[in-house]
Amino acid sequence: MKMLFNRIKNLSPTFYYCGLGHLALFVLMLIIAQFDHRQLMGINLWVKPIKFAISIAIYCLTWPLILQYLPFDRLKKRFANFSVSAMTFEMLAIASQAARGQLSHYNVTGLYNAILFSVMGLVIVSQTVFAIYVGYMFFKVRAVQISPALLWSIRLGIIMACIFAFEGGIMASRLAHTVGAADGGPGLPLFNWSRIAGDLRIAHFMGLHALQIVPLFVVLTNTKKAKPAIVFAGLYFVLVSLLFYNAMLGRPLF
Repeated sequence: MKMLFNRIKNLSPTFYYCGLGHLALFVLMLIIAQFDHRQLMGINLWVKPIKFAISIAIYCLTWPLILQYLPFDRLKKRFANFSVSAMTFEMLAIASQAARGQLSHYNVTGLYNAILFSVMGLVIVSQTVFAIYVGYMFFKVRAVQISPALLWSIRLGIIMACIFAFEGGIMASRLAHTVGAADGGPGLPLFNWSRIAGDLRIAHFMGLHALQIVPLFVVLTNTKKAKPAIVFAGLYFVLVSLLFYNAMLGRPLF
């Protein structure tokens, strides 16, 4: 693990320190949650920033391992700087709203809350569009340093993650993530996904983590040819799409 973290640090100090910072925030907010028992929609108000902190940490620590295969140094540096700025802003917004006892997402009660929610959406959409461009640039890379399987897993992982990132726009337009019930009902442990209705966060979560899961499939299976990677990515896309469809019908996961 130490070797992996050192490699990430050497590849992109910007992403590395942002990831490390969010890991520290994750631990800090876990501690805060033990003392601050205020609740929003039936759960401790620190649960959401805790989940976002660990998710952003994983996101930041993943990109250097992917970008090492992209030869465009200036693009990589700009993407790292912009992504870290965007993620830091998102985390500050979510954590500060929790501290205020306010929802960060879908909160349009009052001018400040509405403006903050809108700016958060603009920032994350901009970052996602930048990520799409990075994914496009991977189609200009040839499988010389890496196998065709790993290259295709990176390409498709980025594209899939960006597609389901835009699912956030559907939730924002509805001002809710639950379909068939109000937000805040009974949820699954840890994730808090609805147990009584459809929950759009499931496909959103699984789709975003295609960035890690699809390349990880190639690494763990040690496959070299492109076809198995493309087939796996295709099946994964179908699975996540079905999760989205199921949620839109108002059906719970279990």
